[in-house]
Amino acid sequence: MKARKFSLAVLSLFLTTQIFLPRALADLDDGYPKDQPAPGRTCPNSEIGAETISPFNNKIFACTEIDGVKKWWIKGEPLPVAPAAPSAKPSTNTEQVVENMPPGYKHSYILPAKSIAKMKVYEDIVYATESKSQRLDIYLPKGVKNPPLMVWTHGGGFVFGDENAMKFDESAKLLEVFIKNGIAVASVNYRLATEALYPAAAQDAKMAIRFLRANASKYGYNPKKFATGGDSAGSYLALAAGLTGSQKSVFDTSGDPNLKTSAAVSFIFDLFGNVNFETMAANKIKYPCGVEDPYASGADPNFNPWFGDTSIPKIKAQLQSGNLYPYLKTLKPMPTVFIFHGTADCSVSQYDSIELDKVIKGEKGTSYLYLVPGEIHGGPKVWTAVMKQVPALAKKFSQLN
Repeated sequence: MKARKFSLAVLSLFLTTQIFLPRALADLDDGYPKDQPAPGRTCPNSEIGAETISPFNNKIFACTEIDGVKKWWIKGEPLPVAPAAPSAKPSTNTEQVVENMPPGYKHSYILPAKSIAKMKVYEDIVYATESKSQRLDIYLPKGVKNPPLMVWTHGGGFVFGDENAMKFDESAKLLEVFIKNGIAVASVNYRLATEALYPAAAQDAKMAIRFLRANASKYGYNPKKFATGGDSAGSYLALAAGLTGSQKSVFDTSGDPNLKTSAAVSFIFDLFGNVNFETMAANKIKYPCGVEDPYASGADPNFNPWFGDTSIPKIKAQLQSGNLYPYLKTLKPMPTVFIFHGTADCSVSQYDSIELDKVIKGEKGTSYLYLVPGEIHGGPKVWTAVMKQVPALAKKFSQLN
């Protein structure tokens, strides 16, 4: 198989179903019979805390959450410690390594100094105080007074990435296009599944929007001209924020100091995302992509890193509560949605986007669907299609009062 370069978004499709673990942990089950509990083997059909006795050595095993994944572990034994993610203070010095990336990941593009020179940048802005993860960066186009704002949430399968993703790869190229077209960008970090499960990340996305609107005069963008956007997992967060708007939802939290501030947006950029996790899984089975892509599926279809074991009724109910279609049907006014998807996407089926486009138009809303022939999840041609529509977004922003 030929070597291929993957952007952060492409990598994120792998992360939606698999978690990187230390090799030492993977080897701990050596010698244990197949289909029996062993240290580090998954226990997807057992609840956390469930215990069983091993027929192999009579030791008691407990189903334990390790690095966000349910795994068998010998009761009383100390848990393994995964290697710490590389740390780097967010900075416009793009030579630093972006935080929360898998070992060995290399960037294909780094935001150059000449592009940064065209921006006014605010970094490490705290938008909430529940977690140190609740921070964001703002990029303003120099020479543009009161520009519209795109609120961007990164991809990464809810387990990797941070706000610095905007400085690298296809995201950085898109940032350059936004700035060139006079659109400011806020790159939002949020709590990953390793810190907090559903619906924390989506709550963060909405808190960030309210914070940004409440502080528009401080940073210098237009509070009446907001859009959300994101790739992969980040696209779901952008849709969750944009399609719930100022409606009450599970994505709102009483701890938000700006809860009374509007979270409504006018436009959404949806890059190979989804609005319903149940139909996302069903569409992958109903419409096989037919393309060889080893990064597209994991060993356990019932495990979602943001929710946990979806075969457990309580977890399944949470998964179902993440369906955004009921909010879409009651949202007035409805944002205009730009939808981008590769037809060879084996992680999130193109039919998720086709369905979303159909439902929006059925509700008399406005959406634009761009299907990119033969492109995989997060492939560069999808990003190119996105960049080509930024001028259209700028024009629509200019038409708002």
